[in-house]
Amino acid sequence: MAPRITELTERRRTALCDWVTANNVRPKDVPQNSDFSITTSDDGQRTIHYTAYVRDEATDNILVDPDDRHRAWREQRSTPCLVEPPAWLRIPGARTKP
Repeated sequence: MAPRITELTERRRTALCDWVTANNVRPKDVPQNSDFSITTSDDGQRTIHYTAYVRDEATDNILVDPDDRHRAWREQRSTPCLVEPPAWLRIPGARTKP
């Protein structure tokens, strides 16, 4: 399992929000302790994997987990990696510049 981003300084939070937005992910859908990783398929397609809140389509409210009424409902999602994250965010699988 990928390391969690648990300590969000303002600089880190801003960089993370900018990065997920550039990859067509709404920052408000991503829990603060979401796991991120990037994989590369055999054909070279780069994909970001992350945890996101499940929201009501009509109201955009976060739904309650049907298996645990005391938690927000979360699910694993993926999206194409259009923009690599800054190296210092240390996202597993990210390509870093030498």
